[in-house]
Amino acid sequence: MASLFRLVPDARAELLQLNSWARPHQAGFAAAQRAARFGAAGPEASAFMAARREAILARLGEGAAAWNGWAGEMTRLRSRIGTDGALLALWRLFADVELVDEIFEGDFNVAGIIFPAAARFSGSAFCGDAWFSEAHFHGPASFRDASFRADAFFDRAHFAGDADFGAATLHGTAEFRDMRCEGTACFVEAEFVGDAWFRGSRFDGVTQFRGVRHAGEAGFGDCRFAGAADFGEAEFAGNAGFEDARFGQMANFAAARFDRGAWFSNAAFDGRSNFERARFRGRRHFEGISLAAQVSPVAQQIAALEQFRFGRR
Repeated sequence: MASLFRLVPDARAELLQLNSWARPHQAGFAAAQRAARFGAAGPEASAFMAARREAILARLGEGAAAWNGWAGEMTRLRSRIGTDGALLALWRLFADVELVDEIFEGDFNVAGIIFPAAARFSGSAFCGDAWFSEAHFHGPASFRDASFRADAFFDRAHFAGDADFGAATLHGTAEFRDMRCEGTACFVEAEFVGDAWFRGSRFDGVTQFRGVRHAGEAGFGDCRFAGAADFGEAEFAGNAGFEDARFGQMANFAAARFDRGAWFSNAAFDGRSNFERARFRGRRHFEGISLAAQVSPVAQQIAALEQFRFGRR
């Protein structure tokens, strides 16, 4: 029984040992938690968050092995904490990666690292290549309004929670091949200036690409969309490839625009599909698609897809 009583203070002490940078700022813990909830940061909260930022950047500078050693210990400690609300809030305060509105000069390489909690890069600018290949995000990840001014690599990244790239701008090649997102994947109104490759990726939750603008090639071949997939009003200036893709639920391409080739060959639509007002200015390829049995309100859309399958315009 005594060991149970020791668990919370021992876990708190271990948290501080893993995050020794925080020891001088213990007076700011509660203030920082209030600031995270309500947005008003006083001097103590500001000092804490500034120290956390410096600690994050310093740890990243030590390389993937050092970072993942810390992340592994934090993950182990998270399982010990269990449902203790106060201690869990403190753990999140240390585990969250908050690099919002930063400007990263040169290449930014965090390939293969583990983010044990939330990772927030909202509004940040990556001036060189951004390497997130094989990164593992245990919590929600936000790149909303971020600017990738060179190439961005998220190939084989794993998002255990939500991934938010809403309104992000990607100027170079965007590599998301073989990526997996277990939560909601949001790319609403994102802009891909270069080519975007998602081939072989898995989307377990809802996928939102509404209003996305693709200036280059867009490769979604062999993707799996387990939840609803919304590409409504998306613009594809280059070739758009959805060959061999599988849509498990609603696939919405209403008012999407395809300026060049649209490749849906051998795609499978297991749920309802919506291509109302979609514009195909180039060649379209719907040969070999499979359609689920659908109810009468979408009969016209099925007929339209059948026309695409047999090449009629």
